[in-house]
Amino acid sequence: MAQVETRSTSRRSAECSPIILREGEQVRLAFIPMLVDNSSNPKASVDGSFIYQRKAKSGRWLPIRTVALSTLKAGEEFKLTLHADELRVLVEGIARLYKLYGQAGIPGGSKTFVELDESLAKFVNASAKDLAVVFEKDSEATQSLLADLVRWLATTPGRREVAERLTSLLPHQVPSFSALLGLASVKEALAHWKQNQEEPSEEFWQRSLAERSFVLSQVFAYPIVVIAQKAYVGGKQVTRSGGKEVDFLVGIESTNAIILLEIKTPMTRLLGQEYRGGVFPFSRELSGAIAQVLRYRQLFAKNFTAVTEELPGKLTFGEPRCIVVAGDTSELETSVMRESFELQREQMRGVTVLTYDELFRRLEQLITLLEGTTI
Repeated sequence: MAQVETRSTSRRSAECSPIILREGEQVRLAFIPMLVDNSSNPKASVDGSFIYQRKAKSGRWLPIRTVALSTLKAGEEFKLTLHADELRVLVEGIARLYKLYGQAGIPGGSKTFVELDESLAKFVNASAKDLAVVFEKDSEATQSLLADLVRWLATTPGRREVAERLTSLLPHQVPSFSALLGLASVKEALAHWKQNQEEPSEEFWQRSLAERSFVLSQVFAYPIVVIAQKAYVGGKQVTRSGGKEVDFLVGIESTNAIILLEIKTPMTRLLGQEYRGGVFPFSRELSGAIAQVLRYRQLFAKNFTAVTEELPGKLTFGEPRCIVVAGDTSELETSVMRESFELQREQMRGVTVLTYDELFRRLEQLITLLEGTTI
């Protein structure tokens, strides 16, 4: 988007940022425009001058000494040639200034104006009724615009300031809007689960949960923060081989205590073949995941200082909890299988086994709770 800076020089004039027509490493040609309040012809509101500038060591562009036309002798002339691209830049730049004058007149003080894309300008200037019509049509342009706006709000270096400004401008609407966004995020995560229940890739679920880390907070009864994905917990040999990485290293916000989270897939079998009448042991895959996360905890304990020294905040080691997310309880078709699973799950010390459907069922409960309130 084009940007114009202005600085008032009087009540009836204002300097504008230069229109750069030609630029090299050390010399450039610019048109220096001026907005003027022309009472005799209001439409003729821009004047200015062409100037060659040289870059100083400081990086500033300074005017090159000029020669007065009065010094010309008979038969002598000055010639300034503009190429087609340069002339187009000049014409578009001046047209932009005419438009600015028509909207803002002679701006006072120092100001910066940004020319919006036509569709964005309509969006910004639309009434609440017009916006409702636009969103009801659900046009691709509107969706793209909203996505770009949200992406900018989430990634701009000044996002904290933007958020504070929005909060100060709309103190009563922000909580409701935040709740709506939260509900939409939870619904999207639940829909993602329902569409991909049979996805067998661990990398897919690693990425899915990383992109929706708030889902992991449903495992706990207190706020948590994801410290790292694929976190190194130790185990490297002299040859640099053998390093171990837990899927998620999670911290409890209030105490900085550690939780090691290992994920498999919804397709991971929970139980193995029936051992004897009514006895179903954990499957090889689930038993392996439990043994693996316990090994990670052991290595992490041995290497705690070394592997956490570069983290910005202090972590509390304590007695780290281990979580394994795997499988789907729809596999437990009989009461005997459900009983075998629960007996083993509840008797384990230091490791919690949670299935994917249980995790996402908590999201369903959260949606019911949120939709039952006034948002």
